[in-house]
Amino acid sequence: MALQIINEINKSVTFRFDDAKNRVINIKTNRDVEVDEFLDIQYILDCNKIRYSFEKNFEIQILN
Repeated sequence: MALQIINEINKSVTFRFDDAKNRVINIKTNRDVEVDEFLDIQYILDCNKIRYSFEKNFEIQILN
């Protein structure tokens, strides 16, 4: 994934991109998740045609 996209994802307070797992991870508890940030990340991925799947605990697995 492009560094620009990773940097955009990492601007969020609740989520970070994990290079080792190739996934966007939730760094807070499910109760503290910023749903708007989650939806913003989904939008970024969709706009850049990046395939992903939603995982438990508000995590996003990158497929390509």
